[in-house]
Amino acid sequence: MTHSPRRALLAIANRRTGGKGLRFLLIGGFNTAFAYCVSTGLYYALTRWLHIVAIGAIANVICITEAFFAYKLFVFRSSGGWLREYLRCYVVYGGNALIGIAGLWLFVNVIGVPFWIAQGGLMAAGMVISYVGHDRFTFKGAQRG
Repeated sequence: MTHSPRRALLAIANRRTGGKGLRFLLIGGFNTAFAYCVSTGLYYALTRWLHIVAIGAIANVICITEAFFAYKLFVFRSSGGWLREYLRCYVVYGGNALIGIAGLWLFVNVIGVPFWIAQGGLMAAGMVISYVGHDRFTFKGAQRG
């Protein structure tokens, strides 16, 4: 039986992370779509009344909270303290949020990149940082696998 190189790499990654890597990709895909829709929807709904930085901040609170629940329950399967891990999640996502908000301002308001392109690119860049941060900091004490 032959396997594609992509499938072989996924199998190796899945074994090395005890299944977390695959779960992270699946949940991360959902989280990314959710965050993209929320942030884009808020931008177009509120751009007449709020600055892009305020819209980005609101979107990030909503999206970080949703992602925390998804990662805690489905990816890392942590039984650690909810408040402690939620606050740690903000440390990881806070860095991503600051980069994302500043990036949106830079790309959209200064350079003139369309919002949907800027937001999509910044979100993709944050995925790697997110996995490493959550695995090694937010849910550090979670049972492996």
